Amino acid sequence: MTYQLPLFREEPEIKKPTVPEKMQRMLEDPSTTLLIAFSGGKDSVAMVLYLLDMGIPKDRIELHHHDVDGHGSNLFDWPCTPSYCQAFADAFELPIIFSWRAGGIRREIYREEEGLQDVYYHTGQLHRLPSRKGSSTRRKFPAVSADLRTRWCSSVVKIDVLSRVVNDRFKSGNLLILTGERRQESAARSRYKAYEKYRSYTKARNAWQWRPVIDFHEAQVWDLYRKYRVQPHPCYELGWSRCSCQLCIFSSPNTWASINELAPWKVRELAAMEEDLEHTLYNGMRIWEKVNKGRSFLRKEMVQRWGEEVMGQFTSPIFTEEWKTPQGAFSRELSGAV
Repeated sequence: MTYQLPLFREEPEIKKPTVPEKMQRMLEDPSTTLLIAFSGGKDSVAMVLYLLDMGIPKDRIELHHHDVDGHGSNLFDWPCTPSYCQAFADAFELPIIFSWRAGGIRREIYREEEGLQDVYYHTGQLHRLPSRKGSSTRRKFPAVSADLRTRWCSSVVKIDVLSRVVNDRFKSGNLLILTGERRQESAARSRYKAYEKYRSYTKARNAWQWRPVIDFHEAQVWDLYRKYRVQPHPCYELGWSRCSCQLCIFSSPNTWASINELAPWKVRELAAMEEDLEHTLYNGMRIWEKVNKGRSFLRKEMVQRWGEEVMGQFTSPIFTEEWKTPQGAFSRELSGAV
């Protein structure tokens, strides 16, 4: 059995995607479960649509979303993201599992003489995974770096959380863990492998990480949205180029100015944290300096349409008849991790 790859617009500089032979074999094996790291951003949505285009049965697909605020106070992420992810899963009749590390990014920033917080996930019932207890102190923001040892936000509240859930739920069997990095996004990501053994690989747990959209250009991502008439996450409508955390440390001054216009209380909270921690987000530059260096790209009519929804619950239909390329598409304004 060979799955058919979707067709994209004919553009000479864009190659049609291919599936590595080993990944193809796992896709063809009905015993393989596909776990999609689903942020609600364009690349995670594209992964789902790409699999559906290939004819992968829905009952083999699970979406996994990590709450980076860890069910604590909403600070770092877009408030509407969990409801957007749930709406997408419901619209496509796919199961979605929500997971988090207690307290999320903010709790880890303030960690002092203790270990990592416990991990939780929800499958209809709540599961708690105790973390190893230790005695170390963080009390600092994650570094603006591609190195996940110092830019620990991704590793602590996303990568490690998914790995813990995989270890708990799947003791054996064939697993493909799909993540949405694309080489076009950054120099660091251009060097990523298309697939590799997953960090939780064992002889019994045949787990591989596959980056199915690694060679996609952004045009191919939006072509899939257009084909399925999927409403993008509202942050793209407001001009964001990436759907990372709302307060992503890689945001440009213009993005920070836009955040301050949309959610000034979040910037005030960060400024207060800088004072409390005696540590700045940007290596000596205070957050207000970053904000004041930029100029908001928000358009009044888009804020009127999407502002309340992006800062609350996503209530719009996932499928839209009047699909339009969002304002943030093809933007080079930094608003996500590299």
